[in-house]
Amino acid sequence: MHLPPLPTTRPRLILHIGTHKTGTSALQAALEAARPALLERGVLYPSTQRPPWPELPKHCSVFHAAISSDPALQARERGDLLAEFEASGAQTLLISEEGLSEPDERISRFFAPLAETFDIEVLCFLRRQDLFVEALFNQFVREGARRESRPILTFARAPATRARLDYHALLSRWAALPARVQAFDFDHAVRSAGLVASFEGALGLPDLGLPDQRANPSPDMRLALLLNRMNRLRVNYELIPLLRATRALAQAGLPPIKHLLGSEERRRLLLEFEASNQRLASEFGVLFDTAMPAHEPACALEDLDAGFTLQLLAGLSQARPAAGVSPA
Repeated sequence: MHLPPLPTTRPRLILHIGTHKTGTSALQAALEAARPALLERGVLYPSTQRPPWPELPKHCSVFHAAISSDPALQARERGDLLAEFEASGAQTLLISEEGLSEPDERISRFFAPLAETFDIEVLCFLRRQDLFVEALFNQFVREGARRESRPILTFARAPATRARLDYHALLSRWAALPARVQAFDFDHAVRSAGLVASFEGALGLPDLGLPDQRANPSPDMRLALLLNRMNRLRVNYELIPLLRATRALAQAGLPPIKHLLGSEERRRLLLEFEASNQRLASEFGVLFDTAMPAHEPACALEDLDAGFTLQLLAGLSQARPAAGVSPA
């Protein structure tokens, strides 16, 4: 939902809070690269090079401080942000971290002291809950720090996962900060104006020439199932060759599988959040598409696909070793 800019003489603090799997990696990489161009337009994308993950083009230090219980760390992080902003001469401070969409009230409270200085705006892209759960599962099985090992249904039904899916509650916490909240259906934004154009339009930015492409697309769900099983068995593996071999299979004509939940679980999940989504549409203008995946089986897919696994192994066995490296 686009809202017109509010007339104000105070600086803006824009918080792009994700959510996960809504093009955040691509947007953050583009914003990092466009930092000089943004600053010329009065927008500071502050340093992303503070701990704990200075190699990532997003504001991990802000999220790390927000979820901590250390008042000194939180005050220091806010102080660093304010000092960098004041030195920049910018009128807008733009922070991007999908972790800020976690269902934790400490996160929004971290920004409360900044409301004394800034008009706070929150920008959030959302995916329909069933699609989000599948994408999140696909992501978490690949993350080294998580190595998600629960079956998809156990993961989807876990209280921590369910807490992420009440989008109305999420946005309401931010609105109470107080903050001006803009929320969008990610899939609709991609199909219509495009993610970057929707992002720039929501912020009132001119065209910055940011690339509109996914930086972290979800691979074939059959690979997610394979990784999930190896995680459960605590098997060590190298992720990059597996991703490369999976992409090669897709390029060779093997259509990827995109869904795992099954039609019964999908309907059950959406029914659970029907009332929340009605409030989401009424108060924040987000109305999800109702289309369901075509030809989906009734039950969730949790078993390994033997054909896919064998083709993956065949592809790995035919991969050329790196220069100077002899096969074992």
